[in-house]
Amino acid sequence: MYFGRIPRFSPSFSPKETLLSAKALLRAEPDAAKVRQFEEHFASFIGAKYAVMVPSARYAFYLLLEAMGIGEGDEVVIPGLTYFAIPAIGALRGVRPVFADVGLSSHVLDPAAFEAAITPRTRAVVPTHLYGTPCDMDAIRAIAKKHHIIVIEDCAQSTGARYKGARVGSLGDAAYYTFGLTKNITTLSGAMITTDRADVAEHARRTIDATTPADNRRNVKEAAVGTAMMFATHPYIYPWTLHPVIQLGNMLGKDPIHEPFGEPELRYDTLPGSFAHSRPRAMQAAVGITQLQRIEELNGARIRNGRWLDEHLAHVGGITLPSYPDGAEPIYMSFVIHHPRRDALMTALRKRGIDTTTGYMNDCSDHPLFSEFRRPCANAAVIKAEQLHLPVHPRMDQKDLEHLAESLRSAIREVG
Repeated sequence: MYFGRIPRFSPSFSPKETLLSAKALLRAEPDAAKVRQFEEHFASFIGAKYAVMVPSARYAFYLLLEAMGIGEGDEVVIPGLTYFAIPAIGALRGVRPVFADVGLSSHVLDPAAFEAAITPRTRAVVPTHLYGTPCDMDAIRAIAKKHHIIVIEDCAQSTGARYKGARVGSLGDAAYYTFGLTKNITTLSGAMITTDRADVAEHARRTIDATTPADNRRNVKEAAVGTAMMFATHPYIYPWTLHPVIQLGNMLGKDPIHEPFGEPELRYDTLPGSFAHSRPRAMQAAVGITQLQRIEELNGARIRNGRWLDEHLAHVGGITLPSYPDGAEPIYMSFVIHHPRRDALMTALRKRGIDTTTGYMNDCSDHPLFSEFRRPCANAAVIKAEQLHLPVHPRMDQKDLEHLAESLRSAIREVG
């Protein structure tokens, strides 16, 4: 119970994993064996033949494009609502991102919009299982097969979600994930590729093995930040520490959480040099293995909380609730509602102790960074203007959910 003060997220990092991180750093355990162990566990969990740990999701996407020979002059269909780094890293390879609209309340790729975006130069599609909601993969795969298009799943926010019983990341030609501190499972940094294609896995592994390991000082910093956020968002600590900082930031028109975990939006002139010095370490893999052992428990709590919100907010007027494609089994990485006066509602909720955020996803189809690829997506534009993320993380209990629902009703009445 957060005493009426609920953070927007609480990392899955635990005291056990703090000790595990310290031991791995002090022992200087060889990286390769532990990383391979995590990869094997992860591939088995997803239901894929191969898994390769990489520094970041954007680098994973770059490596997949490279391995599949997708480059200069080729087109890749990407949802209009996405993280800027995905079309940016594709454009770096000379790929033309072709934006396709998403469902207005599902937030995931609309199969009809995907098919309408196909041209003779289309080589791949990136169905993004956004906010933990799987895409309509039967329809997307059927369209892709018809047009001989490669399917690269974006699972950055959906590790463990299922579509008709199968894990996302096992439904296309390849997939990528990320394990940052705010994700449903974390290795503090790092990402993963899964695929059934031996050539793709070998290319990614060969490239990563040629890089140098991440600096241990960075690992120490990441472990320290993870530990600090774990304690700062604890139900008995958050109301008296981090929450007052957020309240002060709100009064000053700042977001002290959004800014540190965000990054400047930009196009890449070259592949970031940091990728050459970020080979995953044993510490990250050790944490990942323990997180994977807990993922069903962590996701299960999200699912319970998300379903409760689905049910108990269904008749709250003035907001649009999320929807889910047939066959999708979401993990509720985020619970995203829409409201026409989103910013006012966000302020009103924060005054009531409910920390909320507009998130990091943008309408890239009409973004200045990608002006030469502009292809407006009406639903993505509405979502960008109206989306608001409500807390749904595993540390919330029943009293938190009830307080959130009542606070939302009250805030809606206030803002009109």
